[in-house]
Amino acid sequence: MSLRPKRVDFDATVGSLLVFCDALFGSGSGSGTSKEGNGSSNTNDEGSSFMDPFQQVYDLCTAFPKPFDDRLFDALGGFLVAKVEATRERILDHDDLVSAYALEWSRFRTAATYLDKICEYLNKIIAKKKSPSPFNTSAASMASRRLGGMAGSVSSGGGGADKVLPIKFDKQRVESLAYLVWKEFVLNNLKKRHSNRLLDQVFDFVTQDRDGVPAVGGAVIIAVESFVQVNEYMPQQLQYYIEEYEQNYLNATRQYYTAESNTLISTLDISSYMKKITSRLAEEESRSSRFCHVTSHEKVKKECEAQCIAAHQKRIYNEFEGMLKTEKFDDAQLTYSLMLRIPDGISPMLEIMQKHVISLGKDVVDRLRVGAQKDPRDFITALIELHERYTAICAKYFNNDAFFGAAIDKAFRSIVNESYENASQNFPELLSRYCDGLLKKSAKSALSESELEERISRVIIVFKYLNEKDIFQKFYSRMLAKRLIYSMSVSDDMEMNLISGLKAVCGVEYTTKLQRMFTDITLSHDLNKRFQASTERAGVNLGLDFSVYVLTQGSWPLTGSSLGFHIPEELEKSMTRFSEFYMNAHNGRKLTWMFHLSKADVRLTHLDKKYELNVSLHQLGILLLFNPVESITVAEMAVAVKLSEDDVRKIAKALIDLEVLSVSNPAMSSDSVVSVNYKFTNKRTKLKVSAATASESVAQESESTRTAVDEDRKIFLQATIVRILKSRKVIAHTQLVQQVIEHSKGRFLPSVPLIKKGVEQLIEKGYMERSPDRKDQYVYIA
Repeated sequence: MSLRPKRVDFDATVGSLLVFCDALFGSGSGSGTSKEGNGSSNTNDEGSSFMDPFQQVYDLCTAFPKPFDDRLFDALGGFLVAKVEATRERILDHDDLVSAYALEWSRFRTAATYLDKICEYLNKIIAKKKSPSPFNTSAASMASRRLGGMAGSVSSGGGGADKVLPIKFDKQRVESLAYLVWKEFVLNNLKKRHSNRLLDQVFDFVTQDRDGVPAVGGAVIIAVESFVQVNEYMPQQLQYYIEEYEQNYLNATRQYYTAESNTLISTLDISSYMKKITSRLAEEESRSSRFCHVTSHEKVKKECEAQCIAAHQKRIYNEFEGMLKTEKFDDAQLTYSLMLRIPDGISPMLEIMQKHVISLGKDVVDRLRVGAQKDPRDFITALIELHERYTAICAKYFNNDAFFGAAIDKAFRSIVNESYENASQNFPELLSRYCDGLLKKSAKSALSESELEERISRVIIVFKYLNEKDIFQKFYSRMLAKRLIYSMSVSDDMEMNLISGLKAVCGVEYTTKLQRMFTDITLSHDLNKRFQASTERAGVNLGLDFSVYVLTQGSWPLTGSSLGFHIPEELEKSMTRFSEFYMNAHNGRKLTWMFHLSKADVRLTHLDKKYELNVSLHQLGILLLFNPVESITVAEMAVAVKLSEDDVRKIAKALIDLEVLSVSNPAMSSDSVVSVNYKFTNKRTKLKVSAATASESVAQESESTRTAVDEDRKIFLQATIVRILKSRKVIAHTQLVQQVIEHSKGRFLPSVPLIKKGVEQLIEKGYMERSPDRKDQYVYIA
């Protein structure tokens, strides 16, 4: 191959090159070549070489004295127009237009690729002459317009360059030129002058495929790909495909699935409908992957979903509620998978789920709340099981969707914060009593450690939903105090597990006092050991087993008793000795004896059978009166223990009911005689004597606890308001209310009137004042 520029006979050289091109693209009518001489040569002639076309292109582009690159480009354009027009006519001769088109396009594209390589030197020259931009959109558009107006001016015969009319194309790669010619003279021509027969047949095949009739998939795929390939060298490669094919495909898809979904929804039950369209959607995704460009897949998918799901979503939502009520969770799962496909599709489902769970929760409340005051176990257990069940349903059927989890959370927050008819039955109190039942020693608490841990973890889950966590804290701390004081906890480890769970939810401050209570019990055990060692060293015999819990005031939810009480002589020595021991070790501290919380074990020695009673300190005082005498009047008992006769009657009643004592008159008037019952007998030898009646005690405790909570809230709100004002100095009323609610919601949700009342009290106390400039602003007073 010679690279030296030389004189070239343009007509002869181009004629020879086009003969080769005609063979390359395949002969046919309107080939644009001549069988006459004119210096041309046949590709089968002896002496012809594979390199001849490359040499001819090079020679024409480097011809001396003037290169023929522009004329060569125009000649190739004319050749391609003639060749493509002939190809189009061959395609139109077939009834199966798609298969014919696919075959001709495949041949043409292969030939265009080879021709582009042969003309690589021409491509380089064109690239140098063009602007720096690799694409010239306006030029391509102009060429397209010219072609549309001059298509009929191209000769279908003649082999020389002079036989081809000079259609002018913007300079571009030869392969780009070939695709441009094909797009204009085949695709656009079929659309404008032949009723878009090609695409009509393509969509007929797609419809057949949707109907279950096998289509000529390979030919359709090639045809569709051509809409992308003809624009390969354009700045927006997919624009032609989108405008000519994708939009029509989407319209056809919309029409097909609108009709089919309307038919199916009216003839099938909702379960069968959802199964059918789930299958259809999967089929359509597979179909679009064959018959559409990858960029269309999502659009086709959305169109199908719009017609099959979104268009009938109201009907599906209505059925979803019934699925939950009848527990058809497989259908509910199918509903979820479908609604997940459309925008905001699951939002109505979340609302339906939330209302359904609330309804089930209210059923539990209505069914079990009456007995919950006496024993909250069934009530709390039923709600916990309801929560566990729907949490499991969410995980299994709704893919553990966080939005469904949030809907269940909202439902249970509504359930557990419901205001019941009786204030003492509010959920925080019932939950704390349920915890007390779990952690208190009793014949009913026969749970293993692992079972107890599991139930504690379930309690914490439900506890998170409480708005009034401070009420739970107050009740729980009082019950914990009793368990610790009377050694009634099943396990200190389990107690700490629950406290750790509360701390994880509400923070350290919430459980500080609870943990301090445990610390006091531990320190008291050590203190009692040191006291016993001290009495032994001093050689003092107390005459009884004596132990004391020293509890930190402020950490324990305990209040002193209003009852005045005369300490029995048998205890005075021990109490005096311990007070001296403690004050010597802790000078400056004050001990306050909580007689109403004290317990004693006393033996009955006047009977043939030995009995041991566990009694309150007040009951012990009554019993010890009968050591020197066998009978005593109510009035005399009151004087001896320094209590009112009414208090004596209440204290002695439990001993009389147990028949340890007997009374001459059931009314227990002042002169009624109370005597030792020498005929007392019982199957058990160790007996626990109750104090007041349980219902009376619980009611009083509930009322006093709620009163204490109200007082604590007032103090907490005032402290919160001052803390916010101190940091802000000046704040608007609305902002203050919002911040107080935000700071308080970990303990309880304060009402706006309660916050306003706290503000008024702080203004009266001089901590803050209203701004003189704006009445809706508050100013902190340092």
